[in-house]
Amino acid sequence: MRMKTQQEIAAKIRAIEDSYKHVLTGSVATVFTNAPRALEQVTAETTLRALHWVLGTKFKCKLKGVDT
Repeated sequence: MRMKTQQEIAAKIRAIEDSYKHVLTGSVATVFTNAPRALEQVTAETTLRALHWVLGTKFKCKLKGVDT
């Protein structure tokens, strides 16, 4: 496995933000109100947090009701 460059990781962050834009804005979904949206939010947010951590940058969640 090859190590990724900072540019590749930053490009992946932009791609995830573009792909999940519809679930990364607005309010937080729960499994009781909208399970598919909640799963997409968890997937996108945890992936973005991990990638930002790797780069040493801070992830700012834009969902209403989430403290970062």
